[in-house]
Order: sequence, then C-alpha cells, then structure tokens
Amino acid sequence: MVTKLLSMLGLARRAGKLESGFDAAVIAAREGKAALLLAARDISEKTFQNLRYEAEKAGIPVVRIPADIEETSRACGRKAGVHALTDRGFAKAVLSMVEDGKREKEECVL
Repeated sequence: MVTKLLSMLGLARRAGKLESGFDAAVIAAREGKAALLLAARDISEKTFQNLRYEAEKAGIPVVRIPADIEETSRACGRKAGVHALTDRGFAKAVLSMVEDGKREKEECVL
C-alpha cells in the first residue's frame, strides 16, 4: 500500500499537481487550490496540528500517511514532510488508499 501511495505522489508531482513543503501546502489551501493535505508519519505533532487547522479553515481533508519524510522525499523529489495535492482525482485516489490501509490494519488486529 505504501509503495502505491508513494508512486501516486510521484505521479502527481510529475503532473504538476503536488505542492511540497509546509508553506507551499498552506498557501495552496488558503488559495483554494489544494484538495488534500498530506503529512508524513514522522512530522511533529505541532506541525500536524497547524496543518489540521489550515485544512479545517479551507474545508479540505488532511491525513497522516504511513511513510516517513525520507520516503516521501524520494517519491516527490523534494525533502518535505508536508504536501498538498491540487487535483481532486489524485486526492480521491490517495484518500482511498489510506482508508484501505486502515481497514487492512484493523482486519489484521482482529
């Protein structure tokens, strides 16, 4: 699941539909360009809270993905733990992958 998710982020970057870095993601959200905000699993809780606040103001979802900053950096070509998807199709696909991953994890625990 993580590999497919990272591949999707790389594809979005090549398509020009990904903003990387906290400031770029927040600007995209404030301008109404972002469809989804993403956070690497190892960013600080304070950064995630700030990102969640910006997402709530913009009325868009925010998710913590199951990949760390190094993994997302390799996939996206820029060292960053926060990203914004500016295309609704990519956002929907990534949200679906994250939800499927959560369901799989829950099924394994039961």
